[in-house]
Amino acid sequence: MLLVNVVRAGVVLENASHMRIGQAWDDPSLDAALPGVRAGRLDQGLELIRAARGDNELRALRVQELALAARSHTDALARLPENDPDALLWLGAARVKHAWDIRGASLARYVDDDRFTRFHEALEAAEPPLRRAAEALPEDPVPWAQLQWHAVGSQAGRPALDRIWRELHTRDPALYAGHHGRAQALCAKWYGSDDELLAFAHDTVEASRPGDPVTAILPLAHFEIAWQEADYSGHDNEETLRARFRRPDVSGELIEAADKWRVGSLPHPFAPEAMHLFGAAFSYSGHHSRAQTLLTGAGRRVPEILPWAAASITPGRRYARARRELGIT
Repeated sequence: MLLVNVVRAGVVLENASHMRIGQAWDDPSLDAALPGVRAGRLDQGLELIRAARGDNELRALRVQELALAARSHTDALARLPENDPDALLWLGAARVKHAWDIRGASLARYVDDDRFTRFHEALEAAEPPLRRAAEALPEDPVPWAQLQWHAVGSQAGRPALDRIWRELHTRDPALYAGHHGRAQALCAKWYGSDDELLAFAHDTVEASRPGDPVTAILPLAHFEIAWQEADYSGHDNEETLRARFRRPDVSGELIEAADKWRVGSLPHPFAPEAMHLFGAAFSYSGHHSRAQTLLTGAGRRVPEILPWAAASITPGRRYARARRELGIT
């Protein structure tokens, strides 16, 4: 998550590759609404969030991306009906995104005290509307998915994060966005360790239904670990990624996880992101036919951070290179 701003700085350069950076999802209605929301036209965004009640995966995606689009319009979001749980959810999520924008992409030691103060103030304002949204719709897991990101940033500590995860998991034990956030919380750079992150990823694959792309949490975990290894060792990221993904134990478990998803795969708004995670892993491991199939399906919609940002500050260009190397036109 900390590379968000760095990655965005490279988007203009990457347009030459005709990549759509940060848009690895399947939701045409969301695509259509985002330009207007960025311009401050909020009605359509609120209606999309409301219309996704009961479809947890779609609702989580829409809240995530509409919060990002509206993060500079939090004052206007605060003027929406204060008892509307969809508006409260959107407001809280947008404040979380705005807070992370204030903090920036730098490592903590490079963030000055003033920015940290403003970061924590913005996060503090995000929690009440998220809690109220959770109370108003007690079966909804999406406020809890957003509260995970709030808790990571506010340094709430591992016990608080574990409580949030239990609330979320009780409401939806397979929510992709929820598992993505939990994996981040369990990274060694936050509140866990490499072993704990991998154990969580293995448990996620084991518990998943056939056809569910939540199995992509496994390659996500391996990318997180390899990324950190490269940063701390000073080694070339490409070399570190190839070394990890060509290990027989790693490539073997990724093949099993991918096959569990792809055999009878279900329609899912996060399927393109899962295609990138597995496809990139197989491109580094040398399983090129698997990578070709997955990345052909992913098209030119590229996740903003992992997997391609693990190897390059311009992930769209790195993905374009992978497509050329695999012979994907």
